[in-house]
Amino acid sequence: MKNILELTSEEVKSFFLKQESYCTINFPVYFNFQELLDKVDNKLKGKILSNFYGSIFDEKKQKNISTKPFSYEYVNYPLINNKDGKYAWRHLQLIHPAIYVDLINRITEKQNWTFIVQRFGEFSFHGKISCLSLPIQSNTDQSDKASAVQQWWQEIEQKSIELVLDYSYLLQTDISDCYGSLYTHSIAWALHGKDEAKEKRKDEALLGNIIDGRIRDMIYGPSNQWHSSRECINGFYCRNGFGVC
Repeated sequence: MKNILELTSEEVKSFFLKQESYCTINFPVYFNFQELLDKVDNKLKGKILSNFYGSIFDEKKQKNISTKPFSYEYVNYPLINNKDGKYAWRHLQLIHPAIYVDLINRITEKQNWTFIVQRFGEFSFHGKISCLSLPIQSNTDQSDKASAVQQWWQEIEQKSIELVLDYSYLLQTDISDCYGSLYTHSIAWALHGKDEAKEKRKDEALLGNIIDGRIRDMIYGPSNQWHSSRECINGFYCRNGFGVC
């Protein structure tokens, strides 16, 4: 098995455009998204999603404006899942396939993917920190999900047993509502460094901004999905009353 950073740009695109990568929710087997993904990918071939934007006339501005995905609240399909029949409800979303495929296309452009792999190489310079959450591609009859579970067992469970010989304590921590509280502009910070990202925050060709934009297309525009107790000013969610978008 390989993690996705070991794949070429063509291989990683094929990996992400498999229905198993698009949706990991345990739907009944008759829900198959592969044909839909293939058709959307074929439609977007050589194009970007904005080529398909419509427009409406803005009476206030007296001009036509693009109907961008982030202007609409329910571009994704929301789901609520419960694992134990009690009170542990989880909010899930099935991403709009056009936004998903467009994001994958941009990430897996050869130059962009090379840059991402190099950047992750820089992140891994610290020998005592390991990222074990990267998606895994199986090279056997075993599913990708099963391979990911196997890697978790080997690199976390087994490694913990090995390290118990050298250490007396194990500290476990978690980030509450991690993905829901992600500040999307920090994607560009991580890829390009905070200084460059802020300097080029309006550069639509910057990879970090492209990814940021596609994520915000999925979540009705705000740069931070977790916006309760935050003030909304001119359509942008702000922290402590200060604009961050």
